Amino acid sequence: MNGVKTCPHCHNAVDEKDNYCRFCGRSLKPGRGFFYSHSGIILAALVLGPFALPLVWLSKIISTPAKWIYTLLLLLLGVYLAVAFYHAFLLMQDATQLLLNGGLPTL
Repeated sequence: MNGVKTCPHCHNAVDEKDNYCRFCGRSLKPGRGFFYSHSGIILAALVLGPFALPLVWLSKIISTPAKWIYTLLLLLLGVYLAVAFYHAFLLMQDATQLLLNGGLPTL
């Protein structure tokens, strides 16, 4: 006989062997929801960038070598974004300086 427990999200009775709640559809086991799968982490990385890194290491679905690969890729993405934003900042500074000085410099 299967035990009955309650869903931590909607508090309805669910079977002890269930992985997902049949009422709210959320995962009953931490680290096994959509955002902890490969496709969920890729989607989160596209939206959050390197801030998706905790999802990688909390996942119970992804293997350890895959976690290290995701970590390396997300850190490289973070460095690339930091450099790109720095160059954009310098470009905006130069454009502001040109506008304040009255236009293009003469040769």
